[in-house]
This record gives sequence, C-alpha cells and structure tokens, in this order.
Amino acid sequence: MAIDEKSIYVVDGGDYSIYCLGYTQARTVTNDIMRLDPWGGIPFVLRKDLELSLDDRGNVVMSKSTLDKILFLASDELPESEGDA
Repeated sequence: MAIDEKSIYVVDGGDYSIYCLGYTQARTVTNDIMRLDPWGGIPFVLRKDLELSLDDRGNVVMSKSTLDKILFLASDELPESEGDA
C-alpha cells in the first residue's frame, strides 16, 4: 500500500469518525486513540474517494462539490427535542 499524503482518510471506530489529510496523520490519530483507550478496539483507516490537491504553498485546493461532500460526511444530525417526537 502506497502512503498517500494528498488524500482524505477517515478513522472509523463505529461510534466516531475522524477525517484526516494524509495517511500519516490518519495513522497518528489511530495510534493515539489506541494508546488512550486500549480496550476500545482497533479503528479502521479508510481512504475516502474525494478529489483534492495541494497548491505550491501547501494549501489544500478542492472543488465546492468536494467541500460539500466533506461537510455532509462530517456533520451530525441535530437531535430532536422531546416535544417534536
């Protein structure tokens, strides 16, 4: 497996998802989670198929549709109040 530092990865532990830029950051987050909660299981590190690139200054460049996908994936649904149910 090639180490890809220009892709978005998700660290998925079932009840949480953490989005990372680059494989190294995703593995660091995974190792930190496992060190802090050794009984919590091993989270999955999955590459997301989202198009992005880096400019000459190292800034992430992506289309608005890619940004919208990331925001949708990273957002949680708002909980319903007890009065709405």
